[in-house]
Amino acid sequence: MSQRIPHLLVLGFGPVAARLIDELLGEVTAGRLRLTVIGAETDPAYQRIRIGDVSVGRIRPADLALTDLETLRAAGVEVRTAVSATEIDREHRQVTLEDGGTLSYDRLVLATGAEPLTPSFEVESRRGGSIDAEVRPSGLPEGILALREMGDALRLAEVVRRGEPVIVLGGGVLGVEAALAIAEVGAPVTLVHRGNVPMSRQMDTDAGMLLRRELIHAGVQMRAAADITTVIAESGSLCAVRTSLGEKLSASLLVTCIGVRARDRLAAAAGLLTRWGVLTDRACRSVTDPRIYAIGDCATVDGKVSAGLITPGWEHAATAARALREDLELEQALERDAAGAPVHLEARTGLDVILLKSHTLNVACAGSTDVDPWDPESPTVSTWSDPKGGQYLRIVSEADRMLGFVSVGMPRSAAELAMHAGRGTLPVTDRTALLAAEHATREAQLGPQDVLCRCAGATLAQVQDAAACAGTVEEVGAACRAGTGCGTCHVRIEQVLAAETPEQLPKAVHA
Repeated sequence: MSQRIPHLLVLGFGPVAARLIDELLGEVTAGRLRLTVIGAETDPAYQRIRIGDVSVGRIRPADLALTDLETLRAAGVEVRTAVSATEIDREHRQVTLEDGGTLSYDRLVLATGAEPLTPSFEVESRRGGSIDAEVRPSGLPEGILALREMGDALRLAEVVRRGEPVIVLGGGVLGVEAALAIAEVGAPVTLVHRGNVPMSRQMDTDAGMLLRRELIHAGVQMRAAADITTVIAESGSLCAVRTSLGEKLSASLLVTCIGVRARDRLAAAAGLLTRWGVLTDRACRSVTDPRIYAIGDCATVDGKVSAGLITPGWEHAATAARALREDLELEQALERDAAGAPVHLEARTGLDVILLKSHTLNVACAGSTDVDPWDPESPTVSTWSDPKGGQYLRIVSEADRMLGFVSVGMPRSAAELAMHAGRGTLPVTDRTALLAAEHATREAQLGPQDVLCRCAGATLAQVQDAAACAGTVEEVGAACRAGTGCGTCHVRIEQVLAAETPEQLPKAVHA
């Protein structure tokens, strides 16, 4: 009698789900696992964190594809897109879809991501330039979106192409990246944010002040300590907004970037414990039902709330894949070192690093830096500032660990500090050495074991090995996953590809 093949059902088809599928594809092709993935969007998994480049016309949507449907289906993966789940029946291990169909599972993985928070506005309807007293708005007008999905990026791209004014609401990482990308291609854009400085949750006030000035220099109009109170519609389409400062601003499109929440309502309705996401243990298993897993932005793994970054989500996928093989008693191929000994992956203990995706401005930060350096109870704070030169650096540490850093306009220091932050180590004791290296005439060189791609954790040596049999950045990514995340390492990968000999190391880029 043949052994029954377990069925794994994945709800969500974004970058994190794509990584989980990649991790388990060998089990599917070997006939040990049946895998079904359900995606709410029409498009299969794509690099969501790079849709800003699509919105300003730098790249095409197809350039962001993370997987190929024909390849997955040929390998035995059942894929369904443009459909959502409406109910999870934990007792019968069954999921109901919006089209009325049902799917059973042995194990269920929730990879539903996060959804944007929707602000509330007063709506002023106009017709022919005058207030239309006969119309009572039943909802928001056309022209308001959250830059979260490919459809949003394509709508923004059309407005940018026509050179029409865009307003971005929200001074966090996503809002700053969106406004900066629009300004970099020469389109009019205004950033409205509630704080005194942009990215106030990620950096201290002085760094935020410098970032604000650099954004203005890049062409972004700034409105600080402000909110949008009213949206004005002409014949049902957005034409302007009013701010809490009493100012009326023309706008063909309003992009809201005020935050996200875990898409966990389906899980909560099924009785799973949620708190800013589905609560799981270290292996990404739900603490309520061990037959259900959660990964990515919809999960709170071992008490840690998702930071909205791709690297932790990919780590969730790898962790869940190992646990699923164990739970389902699948054969697990152990990674071995050169001596044949099994390699045991250790949990990452470092900080999550935020790299601002920009073609003109280098900003990196991690942890907490908004501390008082003069407080005797505070951690050690090292700060260097050159506002006129557009440079700022702050490092916060305690004992033998880094608590946080922020770097503006200092790419060499940012690269080294990001490496240390990810490892959980400290840079040199004499912090002035960073400044000396930053301004040295010779650019920094990576060592073979230094991380070149932070999103994938790929080292220079791994990229060089992949480049030996590749001709493009995409082919390198297919071989070792480098460059498949935020895209900030693409220039370095191109340098490796262009190197005449394997020994020629890529230099740090001032992006």
